Amino acid sequence: MVFVIILLVFSFFSSLAQVYMLPIDTVLYFKPGKGQNLGQDPAYFPKNIFTLPNTNASESIPSSSPKDVCSIGLGGEIVVGFKNYFLLDGDGPDFTIFENAFINPITKKVFAEPAVVSVSEDGVNFVEFPWDYNTLEGCAGTKPTNGKANPFDPTVSGGNSFDLATIGLNRVRWIKIKDICDTILQNPNHPFYDALISGFDLDCVVGLNLKPIEISNTNESKFPLYFVDNFSLRLNFDKSLSCEVYDILGRIVEKSINCTKNFQLDFSTFEGNVFFVNLRSGNDNIFLKILKMQDALLVQ
Repeated sequence: MVFVIILLVFSFFSSLAQVYMLPIDTVLYFKPGKGQNLGQDPAYFPKNIFTLPNTNASESIPSSSPKDVCSIGLGGEIVVGFKNYFLLDGDGPDFTIFENAFINPITKKVFAEPAVVSVSEDGVNFVEFPWDYNTLEGCAGTKPTNGKANPFDPTVSGGNSFDLATIGLNRVRWIKIKDICDTILQNPNHPFYDALISGFDLDCVVGLNLKPIEISNTNESKFPLYFVDNFSLRLNFDKSLSCEVYDILGRIVEKSINCTKNFQLDFSTFEGNVFFVNLRSGNDNIFLKILKMQDALLVQ
């Protein structure tokens, strides 16, 4: 209840400056790795990663319930983000990733299950944050969570925070977390080696500098407006846009420039079942995930 109130307060005051602070609310892609599968069951996932960090988590008591964390497994990766927001480069860190790292009471060292982090605006082309294999600097999963602190204040919240300025990006929408624990397990001499390492466990990701996605047409209505008819997606807007459609492997299957009102995409001619549509107008864009079901399209 305490952090629900905090979340509402932060959203309200941040909105005055057109910036929001919120946890992730969507999963674009999830490829589980080997071994540990805690929290992957549909009874928990993805709700367990859309909440704020476990308030009981600390440097000595990590989150371990499937209600609170999802293990992505050894070598697994997940792409998460915000349905209706861009993550902008602001002053200081722009987002924080919380894992269940903790201090080993015997060795006094951090029990780390690291992951490499990269970000993207379109969900296809990702830019990786720099990281160091020996120190794990630049990775997620190396700092314990302080569940009693404000999760939107990286100076006290714990977790690993990232600044888009580090990689020269102004805004993104998607965050990829890729487990690299296997590389640690294969090297007993690594400073963070521990035979009990089983893969990155995602607790939560919070955006610290979010701005709503808005593209207005001449009638000042919100974009996108679209209609679905069987396997066709018809876009309804009053301004010219460019459109790119990618398949699950990131290959362009359709590219159209200067699309006008009622432009239509026929997905029945595309091979595959998962597609990503990127619509651009000047410096603005919107991103849609398309699932081609047995008898219709599902737009996310």
